[in-house]
Amino acid sequence: MLTVASLLAAMTIAGAFWVGVLAARRLRDWGEGRRALEEGTGATPLAIAAVSGAPPDDAQTRRVRSLIAERLKGRRLGAPMPRTGSGPVPMDGEQNDGPADLTVESLRPGDVVLVDAGEPDFDGDYIVEGVVNLREGSDTTSVVNLVDGSRRRWLVAGRSLSDWMVVEPVLGHTLSGEPPRNLRRDRGTYALQRRGQASVATLGRHGRPDASRVATYVYEASAREVLWLERWGHEVMLAEGRTIDPDAISLLPGS
Repeated sequence: MLTVASLLAAMTIAGAFWVGVLAARRLRDWGEGRRALEEGTGATPLAIAAVSGAPPDDAQTRRVRSLIAERLKGRRLGAPMPRTGSGPVPMDGEQNDGPADLTVESLRPGDVVLVDAGEPDFDGDYIVEGVVNLREGSDTTSVVNLVDGSRRRWLVAGRSLSDWMVVEPVLGHTLSGEPPRNLRRDRGTYALQRRGQASVATLGRHGRPDASRVATYVYEASAREVLWLERWGHEVMLAEGRTIDPDAISLLPGS
């Protein structure tokens, strides 16, 4: 009959045997893996470590866009960037005949607007979400919905405007119907400078009512402080910001 000591000795020998077997297998696998690396062959492909699920480096994206903007310094409506695809959003009765140079009127969702005017509240690398083209007589003014992270701005621009506007939508105001000639805001009192009626063509996520006409109003508190107001029937949309030199704004095609 086996004693306890004999059983322990047998178990120790068996354990040592299996440890030796496992070690031999590991050595064999290591040798095959090394040969596969050296020869570029193997029965199974080598796995590549998964990349991090973190979002792309926003700072790097901004640096790339800034480099592109440097290349575009001084290029605006007189020397637009070419793009493949359709031209401006057609107004009623117009035809869009194909490819056209990139201008503020032909911006579309996914394009990039870079503002570099030394205005921290308004400078940025913005993505176009939507475009509202307003035709009044022979002039077209474009209101471009822009987003840069959590910031939302509108670019109000056109060929007939010597200065463009970059404005921030004002939420929670109490205006409705025909606005007054003077509006009081935290930055001061704004006086009405001009108003008009325009036909509308829209594209993308613009946030406007489904209407074919709109009344527009421009208010000024100083040489650069402005309010942009749109009246869609009784509904009023308001944005506050500054006039920006068009040379400080670059337009880049998204594709």
